[in-house]
Amino acid sequence: MKWKDVTEYFVLGSILVGGVGVFYYVRPNTDLQFTTGIMTSVAYVIWGIMHHMIKKDLHMRVVIEYMLMGAIAVVLLATMLKT
Repeated sequence: MKWKDVTEYFVLGSILVGGVGVFYYVRPNTDLQFTTGIMTSVAYVIWGIMHHMIKKDLHMRVVIEYMLMGAIAVVLLATMLKT
């Protein structure tokens, strides 16, 4: 694995761990938890698109896949938080 790959996945891990950390930190406030979930989802989608741009294998189906995964996560979160 190349150093560039390690850096990219470190950024992804930081996004996800940071999102979970903030989600836990603001746990009494479901509105802030939902906002944190949306922001984490958006960051994940942006990361995925940039990752594939760097790899030079970005296609519309990849963009749609990342957007759908982010949307599913937000819908599940909204259902669990009942916002």
